[in-house]
Amino acid sequence: MRVLRFLAATRARLNTRSARRAGVVLFVALTAWLGWRILRAYVGSPDVLLADTSWTEATRVLARDGRLLGERPSAAGLRGQPQKLQDMGTRLVAATIASEDRRFYDHDGVDRVALLRALASDVRHGSIVSGGSTITQQLVKRLDYRGRARPRTFVEKIREMARAQNLEAHASKEEILEAYMNRLDYGRGLAGPEAAALGYFGVHARDLSLAQATLLAVLPRAPSALDPYRHRERAIGRQRALLLEMQRVVSGADVERALAEPVVLRDPRAPRPFLAPHLVLARAKSGKRPEIRTTLDLDLQSDLEGLVRAHMARMQSRDASTAAVVVVDNDTGEVLAEIGSASFSDARIHGAVDLVRAPRQPGSTLKPFIYARAFETGISPMQMLADVPTEFGAGAGHSYAPENFDGSFLGPVSAREALAGSLNVPAVELAAKLGAKDVVAVLRGAGLPLTGGAERYGLSIALGSAEVTPLELAEAYVTLARGGEHIVLREIAEDTQGAPVAMRILDASAVAAVTDALSDPLARVRGLRARGPFEFDYPVAVKTGTSTAYRDAWTCGYTHERTVVVWTGNADGSPTRKLTGAAGAGPLFFDAMKRAMRDVKVRAPLSATDLLEDAVVCPLSGERAGSACPDQVHRVFPRGHAPASACHVHQWASARPASVGEPPYQCNLHGNTRIALLPDNFAWWLDGKPTGAPGSDSHDIPWFVGSRVPGCTQASTEEPRIELVTPMDGSVLRAERDRALTSDALDVAVQTRGMPAREPLELVLDGRVTARLDPPYRTRIAIGRGDHVLEVRPMDRERSAMLGRAQISVR
Repeated sequence: MRVLRFLAATRARLNTRSARRAGVVLFVALTAWLGWRILRAYVGSPDVLLADTSWTEATRVLARDGRLLGERPSAAGLRGQPQKLQDMGTRLVAATIASEDRRFYDHDGVDRVALLRALASDVRHGSIVSGGSTITQQLVKRLDYRGRARPRTFVEKIREMARAQNLEAHASKEEILEAYMNRLDYGRGLAGPEAAALGYFGVHARDLSLAQATLLAVLPRAPSALDPYRHRERAIGRQRALLLEMQRVVSGADVERALAEPVVLRDPRAPRPFLAPHLVLARAKSGKRPEIRTTLDLDLQSDLEGLVRAHMARMQSRDASTAAVVVVDNDTGEVLAEIGSASFSDARIHGAVDLVRAPRQPGSTLKPFIYARAFETGISPMQMLADVPTEFGAGAGHSYAPENFDGSFLGPVSAREALAGSLNVPAVELAAKLGAKDVVAVLRGAGLPLTGGAERYGLSIALGSAEVTPLELAEAYVTLARGGEHIVLREIAEDTQGAPVAMRILDASAVAAVTDALSDPLARVRGLRARGPFEFDYPVAVKTGTSTAYRDAWTCGYTHERTVVVWTGNADGSPTRKLTGAAGAGPLFFDAMKRAMRDVKVRAPLSATDLLEDAVVCPLSGERAGSACPDQVHRVFPRGHAPASACHVHQWASARPASVGEPPYQCNLHGNTRIALLPDNFAWWLDGKPTGAPGSDSHDIPWFVGSRVPGCTQASTEEPRIELVTPMDGSVLRAERDRALTSDALDVAVQTRGMPAREPLELVLDGRVTARLDPPYRTRIAIGRGDHVLEVRPMDRERSAMLGRAQISVR
């Protein structure tokens, strides 16, 4: 009995001890479970990061037909091309699971069997040789650290496991596997299956063979150490080991074939596509999408690049080293081609500089917009303008005296010829009438930013004192090609859905008159001394431009369908050897426009025929031809604005006795001699020529200032006046030192309006008569340093006239 009681007591003590142990175990288990849940709640889930692939994705820039132009790596230096799991191919997916996580579909983000195996291995080796990480854990690391190295600590491992389980609770196995594979680094900057397959084998991921797929599957373990180009044997060894492990999921015959298949890698030196490099860089830098389909026509682009190289070989003798070209579809505003330099890789010409987007002085290429605005205000395309030496005042002490590129002046010229021949004084005169503010507003409306105010540019804006890029200038010329409607250019195909938003900034008839002038080869002859290299088989409106010191040579033009802008010069802004727009950019423009129009099957007229009307006019006056006009021409005018009055410039005259330098004619309706009577603003220019300006008229008709010829009904009725052209009132100047004088020498130039021909004048300096002035009213006087008052008055004290007067300071 004593023994039985002892056994019973012992059993009771053991049961109590077991219960306590069980309680402790249960408590510990519950505490661990609760702690783990709290930890999981604390560390959160990385599922919100699944959508962020920016650090692995390259920006791919495509032509309009989908061909690859080039790609730029991500900020992490990777060139990934994310794709759906079903597009990766079953072989690579299976090989990756076999290599990284065979129990992927059997765990909840943490593989406890793999952890125990890794722990045993680490204990056996005395160091960490395996972490037992699952695909989900590896994805967590890549999401959290964007491919960068992470701390290898116990705490970090626990955090990673918790976030992996949370990820598994929020995303499916397929979503996790797809995200993981798209973020795998396969070495050489290749991220994801598609980029790796194309990079190493030149095939899509779905087309990989089993041998190729298993080689790729082992690379993410150690991309550098297993680089198949540098460590081929090591990489092939790992591949073969993986193939043998896969026999449980792949037939033995497939494995044998894969083991026997030679692994042929793509030549690593094979260049990646990098076409239209300046566009690729510009779009990749500004684009937010990983794949950007541009509007670029790759065939046209390639042909134009060849033309640029050929033409620049010709330009080297003129010290021009590079060029830029833009081609636009006028209907849609799509940029079909853009060339930023003659050679992107040539450092000698700074080829990497994107000259399509580089601000340059546009020279005379802005003149068509001034003329279009002037025609809009009622100025006739045939109106006679004065291409004569002229100073435009811009306030006290400031003046602007433009000259033509060759230093000559043509005298009377029609507006359309002044535009086509790129004459400077008429353009500035029109800009002065319109006002710099109005001119700048028109140019901005056409698409030119012109960030400075109108006062910054002044009247010199007419001659291209601002800076614009070829791309901006192309947008402005598309406005002309569309008859005064402005649209924004498009380089991205996704932006071309639907018709472009058009805004009218110029009257269509006025623009049609500009287009008519720019497309008439004969209209260019007087100003350019030639037709230029623009003999097309179809109408093309063309305008050239040359900037200060011959740094920029431009040719811009358009048909109804295409606009082409060409710039030539040097990327560093150094001057060329007197290369003009016509001679420099013109030949390249001719070839570029011909190539661009080759793809246009049906060609429409430059302008709608109902915008203009025809009239027979005198080519000199631009008015209806009268009986004294020696010639008549057909010209077009904005509809409703054809001239109604008869020519008043040509008059019948008869001879009369006259003093030297005076017109030897008087107007006479019954006379038998034709003469041409010009306004008073031609006086100074005519005074510099022999009487009648012989040879200036194509019919040898003498030209005179109308107010100086007796008996002419059209003689000026304006109040007689004397104008000091040089120096201007308020001028502060440094007079030119003349060695023959003890003081400084000052040039004086005067012109008269509404006064008799050859009227002698006298020059009064500080109240003392200093010199007599006879036509052409120019002289040089001695003048001391200091402040002075200069007056010019008629020698005949009975003559009434407004006197020329200027207060100047000589320093």
